[in-house]
Amino acid sequence: MRHAFTALFIAALAVAASGCPSANHRIRHEQLASLSQAPPETRGQRIEVVQSLGSGDDPPAPAPHVRAGGGVVVYAPVWIDGRPHHHGHRHGAPSGGSVSHGSGGGSSVAAAKKETGKAWLVVAAVAAGALALTEGIRYDGAVAVHPMHPVHLWGPYGEYTWMPLAHITPEVAQWADRAVIREDEGPWTRLGRRPLDRQGFTYSLLLGSGEIALIGDDPRAGFVSHIQLGFFPHHMAGLQADISYGWGEDAGGATIFDGRYSLELAVLPLAAGRFHAGGYGQVGLAYRSDDGIQHDDQDVLTGVGGLLQLDLTTRLALTLRAGQTWVHDESLSELTFGVSIY
Repeated sequence: MRHAFTALFIAALAVAASGCPSANHRIRHEQLASLSQAPPETRGQRIEVVQSLGSGDDPPAPAPHVRAGGGVVVYAPVWIDGRPHHHGHRHGAPSGGSVSHGSGGGSSVAAAKKETGKAWLVVAAVAAGALALTEGIRYDGAVAVHPMHPVHLWGPYGEYTWMPLAHITPEVAQWADRAVIREDEGPWTRLGRRPLDRQGFTYSLLLGSGEIALIGDDPRAGFVSHIQLGFFPHHMAGLQADISYGWGEDAGGATIFDGRYSLELAVLPLAAGRFHAGGYGQVGLAYRSDDGIQHDDQDVLTGVGGLLQLDLTTRLALTLRAGQTWVHDESLSELTFGVSIY
């Protein structure tokens, strides 16, 4: 479990380092096909887009900027060498506008594990911040543009061209593997993000407090954390690898460390506006070290609890997690809070 989680965590760091949101926005293939069949003069009224990260969708060269109030000129693209081409001349436009286009157990074992846990949490926090600033804030929703707004198109073998939105035919839409519009190439109005969508890969970092099981004594309050990576095949349900670092002190000030590694099923079927609710169940293993009595042990853990989320964007939410864990012959409660990125 720990090796699998480490691999997933490295993958999250790679995504976090992939770049900041850019001026490029992808149009999904089914949306492009639908737009190609709509009247040309209405195509810019509402387009569903997903903001790109980094420079991977940058076109070879920018297209000419479209001015507000420009006219709409429609013609069928010319196909050369298996790809669509547009005419390289200027179209006049009313209202002064114009559009142009071209181409082990010692006395400090638990304390040492605690320090290692802190180091991992620092790395996890950096990853959470990076993902929140990339995946979390990228725009995923509807925009309004001019019907002559340039659309950059890539074909199945890397061929590239661009043409105004009004000129795209169903044949062009079928040919294109990728379609991108840029917010700096014409009038651009955001109409609103899509609601929170958990489907796909997810990463969460939650911090808080909980009970730590002592050996030969009642549980004591301590620190509890969760680093989670997983996949939601459906918006309402997903499976996550969960690593939990918890620690506290006994009456004599000795450190007790509990590292828990589990698989968690999360279900969030309830929604009211921006609030979402559900629960989770988990099963895994826990590894405890107690410096006070020089003891290490391990145990199977099970847990259940509730989840409450407040969505901030289509891909970013604040998560409150309250639960009960049965491990080390104890029933331990906890409460954690943090961010989830989808």
